[in-house]
Amino acid sequence: MGMTAFDQLKGLVERHNKHTDSFDAEVNNAREALAKDEVLKALPDWQEKSGKVSTARENATAAREEAEKIKKQIADLELEVRQHRRPAEELNEEVAAYLGRDELRFEVEQNGYRITRGSQPATHLSDGERTAIAFLYFLKSLKGTDFDMETGVVVIDDPVSSLDANSLFSAFGFMKQRTATAGQLFVLTHNFTFFRQVRNWYYNLPGQKKADITRQPARFYMLATEFVNGSRTGKLELLDPFLHQYESEYHYLFKRVHEEAHKPAGQSLEAYYAIPNIARRLLEAFLAFRVPDKPGELFQKLEVVQFDAAKKTRILRFLHTYSHFDQVAEAGHDPSVLSETPAILQDVLALINGCDPAHFKSMAELVSPPAVAP
Repeated sequence: MGMTAFDQLKGLVERHNKHTDSFDAEVNNAREALAKDEVLKALPDWQEKSGKVSTARENATAAREEAEKIKKQIADLELEVRQHRRPAEELNEEVAAYLGRDELRFEVEQNGYRITRGSQPATHLSDGERTAIAFLYFLKSLKGTDFDMETGVVVIDDPVSSLDANSLFSAFGFMKQRTATAGQLFVLTHNFTFFRQVRNWYYNLPGQKKADITRQPARFYMLATEFVNGSRTGKLELLDPFLHQYESEYHYLFKRVHEEAHKPAGQSLEAYYAIPNIARRLLEAFLAFRVPDKPGELFQKLEVVQFDAAKKTRILRFLHTYSHFDQVAEAGHDPSVLSETPAILQDVLALINGCDPAHFKSMAELVSPPAVAP
């Protein structure tokens, strides 16, 4: 009986001790359960507020970036405004040097310029003035921060259209100065005087006289016409040696007329379409120095030249009819008459020979040197 009571007491003590030992753990578990319950109750509100915080942070970042962008734009605009007047002054000086007169002025107006002539707006610019302004603006744009001159490719297409001789040389001077460091430069022109300036510039480049053409810094090409399957096309070929060697276009024109005049009969009519223009330019150049006291039309100059009257009439009629392609042909115009081109070109050469035999002999020997006896 005593052992039973003792065992019971011992069990009570053990249970008490166990409960006492685990009291802190139970309290902690209860606290964690209460905390989780409170978290679950607050979770939706926390998620909503957390999303709003993230959105606010993103908006704040975007706003800061936009503010920095606007600050940069403001700084750029302020710099542009401060520097706006200087380009206008430079353009005024350059246009005056280019055209040889200073009546055109660039006046700063808001974010651009207003062109004036004297104190009045320049409302009617000539073709030469338009060409000058456009070309100078183009050259100035090569200094832009978005273009690397030393690695860039610059293409200049006939910048001297409608310019007088003085302006032509100014155009070349500006072009040479502004493009000297270009990575690659293409210059296209129909003007022989301008071509000659560019040619002489290139001839004096270091290494241009090397025998190996692949090591020369400059190349010279010309666009020639040909007819393929009845269609007029163009092809790029090496520049004719006569344009390389001589200072006058006259040599090249004489060579072309001489070659066409001595080609075998039976050429297609298409091959003759460009020849009347060449023959006319040759004859006008020859008569300009042969008959200097007769200014005016080709007819007036031919009148005083001692040559077969019928042939002069045929030459004049042929050149007038076929060297003016900017107008509709006359009624009854017969394109087949172009087949007479070689014969008329021979008449042109005979006229030159009759007027100046020594000159003709020298030119003919340049074009077709006499064969050397073996």
